[in-house]
Amino acid sequence: MEKIRKIYLKDYTNALEKVLEKKNFSIETKNLLLSMFYKIENAYQDYLKVKVEVYDKGVFLEDLIDIIDVECNEIEIVDSIKEENKGYIVQKEEGKIVSIGSEFTLLNALIELGQETICMPEEENILQEPITYFINLGMRMHQSEIIRDFNGWSWEIILKDIADIEMNIYFQTFLYLLGYEFIDEWQQNDTNLADYIILAYEKLKQDFGEERAKTLMQLFCKLAIEAISKVSKEQAEFWKERKKETKIELEKLNNKKSYLEGVTQEKKELNKKIDKIDKLINNKEELEKEYKKRNEKLPNKEKIFSIRHLVNMLEEERLEYVKQIKKCNDLIDPKGYVARKEMLNIRNEFLETLNITDENIESIDIANLFLECFEIKISKAQTRQEIISYFYILRYYGFLIYNSEGENLKQKVDLKELFEKVIILLIEKANKLNAIEEVTDDTQTNDKIIKKLFNSKMIDLNNLVIETKVVDGTLVVEYYDTNILESSYEIECGKTIKLKKKTKLFT
Repeated sequence: MEKIRKIYLKDYTNALEKVLEKKNFSIETKNLLLSMFYKIENAYQDYLKVKVEVYDKGVFLEDLIDIIDVECNEIEIVDSIKEENKGYIVQKEEGKIVSIGSEFTLLNALIELGQETICMPEEENILQEPITYFINLGMRMHQSEIIRDFNGWSWEIILKDIADIEMNIYFQTFLYLLGYEFIDEWQQNDTNLADYIILAYEKLKQDFGEERAKTLMQLFCKLAIEAISKVSKEQAEFWKERKKETKIELEKLNNKKSYLEGVTQEKKELNKKIDKIDKLINNKEELEKEYKKRNEKLPNKEKIFSIRHLVNMLEEERLEYVKQIKKCNDLIDPKGYVARKEMLNIRNEFLETLNITDENIESIDIANLFLECFEIKISKAQTRQEIISYFYILRYYGFLIYNSEGENLKQKVDLKELFEKVIILLIEKANKLNAIEEVTDDTQTNDKIIKKLFNSKMIDLNNLVIETKVVDGTLVVEYYDTNILESSYEIECGKTIKLKKKTKLFT
């Protein structure tokens, strides 16, 4: 009999094995799950070092074990899935996963199986589906990256396995501006009492100012709507209709006399409906007729249980009409009219920015906004540890892929100048906080040398050693991962400067 191979991952593997003993999974599936846990454990430290804003390994593994234990009833491993380009199918209600035999693909499927709809306050319910799609897809790409791009000894971005290149940039931008912990709390929140859109706005406002906070949150909502409209015809049509309805109502509002007459007429009709309900409730004979009339039109499973039940339904209808009359009164009131018009103008302006098509979302240079915000983060940094983490974050962000050819953000022509500006600011702040050593006694040359590390995929920059030498009158700089040469550059330097032969950059 084939045995499950043992991969010792401290207590996490033991916990997983105990869960797998209860599951009717194939040996192949169990081994794949154990191998997945091994890869996560093996790559976690590198993943944490490179990305900084990541989940706690223990919590993540425990969550995965819980999903396998409680929510996953069946896993079917297949050779290929033609109808799904992501390589897996999740049937959430049945607790079933169909996946190709890959640790990365199975990890994505398990994460998706465990994800829920994002809770939203009632007044923001219209955004529930777009924001759920945005955050859940973003988190899947973020969390599964530990297997996708890290193998325990190197960091290599696997372009073909990025589910959505543009969405990845958008999500990573908000991840770094809001912090992983905030995004995770938002995703895990299970009450509609907490308004995370407002909480996100307040956090961004505190960190980057009111105007940038408004711009970022509008952009967040816009990107979420456009992203889901790209994959859901129903959502695309919904938002197209929303645009039309808003325009029509705004046009009516602009004709004040006609609009107020319409609202007054609507109020009269609502009062008539309330009068009719009041008469029904107070007339037993008419109530019985209404009871029979309604039940005749309803299928058996939807029939009204009793006249008392009908009375309850009528009272609920009456309450809804009263609420609508209150809205009409608010609109007739001059202040209410002005407030409604201002709100519709703002909504119309926002909806007009939406690019709801079946094509790819129009590329938005959100990176510019991120880099502007990152300048602020650098200026506020107060500790050596914080500023060093910014070297990792800025390097990671620059390596984000932005097109199908595999080009990254720092290679984008219209971003190069701003990237360089932010890098220089970061180096200056690091010098002020004594976080890095000088390689030469010339500031400009020093900056050129340090800038090159943002091209490096060295996992741990604490191991970075820079060696300088002059060869045939040219300054040659070599970058070592401890004692292994990683890269070498010729640095332009038009004057004689004092060099340190070897420098461990981070003190």
